Amino acid sequence: MPAGFEPVSFTAVSERDFWLLGTVPCHSGRCTAIVRTRDGGRSFAATHAPPLPTSATTPELRFADRLDGFAFILWRGLFYATHDGGASWQRLALGRVLGFATGAGNVYVVTSRRLEYSRVSANVWHTRSLPFTSDGSALDLAAHGANLWLLGTRPGKVSLPNDELARSSDAGRTFVTGAGPCVPGLGGELAPTSTRVVWAVCPTGMSGGASRSTNGGISFARLRTPPLVNSAQLAPASKSAAVLARGVGARLLRTIDGGNTWNSPKTPERATDIMWVGFTDARVGAALAQTGYDASAKTEVTVLWRTTDGGATWSKVRVG
Repeated sequence: MPAGFEPVSFTAVSERDFWLLGTVPCHSGRCTAIVRTRDGGRSFAATHAPPLPTSATTPELRFADRLDGFAFILWRGLFYATHDGGASWQRLALGRVLGFATGAGNVYVVTSRRLEYSRVSANVWHTRSLPFTSDGSALDLAAHGANLWLLGTRPGKVSLPNDELARSSDAGRTFVTGAGPCVPGLGGELAPTSTRVVWAVCPTGMSGGASRSTNGGISFARLRTPPLVNSAQLAPASKSAAVLARGVGARLLRTIDGGNTWNSPKTPERATDIMWVGFTDARVGAALAQTGYDASAKTEVTVLWRTTDGGATWSKVRVG
């Protein structure tokens, strides 16, 4: 294990196999590092990491299976792929990646003008036209199997009440567009748990809001939640269960009835902020929680929490 490892990104392909991308002290300040577990977090081992910058940016790591993974920084021209479980990485010239998703054995990235896709196991990329032209504001791409959802804003549409949501059921070959659940120009995040159920969390400029679709994204119903900040995160475990991270200093909330009621789950300690939260399946999930500041290392202390009961209780995983 590299000394001084601080996680910033989590990805899993099963309940036992997951990786953490993080930073470690190095001659230039802090450098990227990746650790992997094959036994559900009982032990970790370091693997190779691509040379992604760590200052004023957050690298992301996503594995589609045990061999094929991707490391990147959204809105930057830095995108790497591995096909040997992280033993080696290749930088790909895809330009500025604005959205990323995997599904049905494919990897998809959105740039400002096109949708690129490839099989996850091979760097053989093909191009499709975007279903709508973006105005340059935040985009979000989500996938579940062969279904794709692209959320964004058309040029000149910021005065409308909703942004644009394009839906595909054939791996991006064709799309149907309609109103999205978020405010134009401000972005949002989609999280499908099936071809029918899509959860969403959206900034509004003053606060955040959450919603849920049960018809594949054709329409969304606003969820009744406590006040949310613009950076709130919503992590669904199933069609009816989800965990909500409301912002700095706020406790996690959990629903098991599709967002009608929310309760606080049991966590191992109080977090100052939840940097990321997500689920591998309906029972197993993870969260990266900030719990304080290390003055000697001049960095936030970030720990890994894990749940095996759908988010009802969380435990701390020792990394290192």
